[in-house]
Amino acid sequence: MNRPAPTRLYLFGGLLFLLLAILISRWISDWGLVTIHVKDAPLGKVLASIARQGHTRVKTSLDSTLPVSLDVDKVTPAVALDILSGRLDADVRVVYLAAPNNNALDAAMTSLETTGKVADWTPHFYQGPSAVGVIGMDPSTLELKIEGPDNQLPQLLDQAAQKTGVMTGTPQDWSPSVSKLPPTAPAGKVIKNLVGSAHGQLANFFFLTKQEWRNRRPQGEGAPQEESSGQTQAGDPFDRLHKVQQFRMNPEWREARVQAQIKQLPPEAQAEAIKDVEEMKAVFKQMQGLSQEERRAKWEELMSNPDFADRMESRRAVRQQSQTAEQRIDRGISYLENRQSVMSGQGGTSGGGGGGGNGGGGRGR
Repeated sequence: MNRPAPTRLYLFGGLLFLLLAILISRWISDWGLVTIHVKDAPLGKVLASIARQGHTRVKTSLDSTLPVSLDVDKVTPAVALDILSGRLDADVRVVYLAAPNNNALDAAMTSLETTGKVADWTPHFYQGPSAVGVIGMDPSTLELKIEGPDNQLPQLLDQAAQKTGVMTGTPQDWSPSVSKLPPTAPAGKVIKNLVGSAHGQLANFFFLTKQEWRNRRPQGEGAPQEESSGQTQAGDPFDRLHKVQQFRMNPEWREARVQAQIKQLPPEAQAEAIKDVEEMKAVFKQMQGLSQEERRAKWEELMSNPDFADRMESRRAVRQQSQTAEQRIDRGISYLENRQSVMSGQGGTSGGGGGGGNGGGGRGR
């Protein structure tokens, strides 16, 4: 004769199932997130931990024995690397290398790590801070629509770089055609489909390297940039310096990047971001056609407006979240000294340079 299972057994089974569901839910929600609490640990060890926890690949041309400190809980690899790059005054990039075979990719990645350069490759990289001022915004997650009429892979990867901020590269002697343009999707997926359609191989990783672009800005965050002389500088990941490309960006593609970044924000923050972007557009429009001296004078005039200066400092403050106390103190002193100089009419530059790397670190590799 069958006897009904005791109520206690049912309760035990239900509690066990509930506990298991909670554990699985937490495991899923934490998947790919990074938690690190280290002080003066070797850079190589920290990067390895980020790569392992984030289920991604991270490479660097910096000294792997460099002591670094990092204190983050359950953040994306992009955020962790963006904070780390700010501590090191370095750049973090999301890189997609495409080649006809894996041997070429392996050689390129080894060259990047050992020399910081890749000879005989064509890079496509249009660097700059996030238009919406968010730490660790992943350019590979931005919505990307690839348009023709060109169907050559290097040209399409250049378009992807302009529209999102990822870095792409191909061997100079390899320019296959793409048989079919992929539909609109996150940049990482679109690039994978492009390379697959061209029957190529793809390597995707975060790359932490020597800071370049902030050292080329003549003034503070948001100040107008000077055109490059085209001279190669040490530390650039390719033999051809990407900064000349910065001044050849397609305006419509640059705007597409900004709009894609805004879409990543919470709905309640998008309107304010649009307003901020439009204000900066108006500022740069005022700078067009001016000489270097005139641009400097115009920038100092703008910075003499307390409201504008405070907004610019707020943008810098986002970047400073990733800096050490010593870095914030140094840059704060520089900002105050330059602000005083501008307000007193004595000239000088507008505020200390910001810190940190690319506003978009990378993502799923």
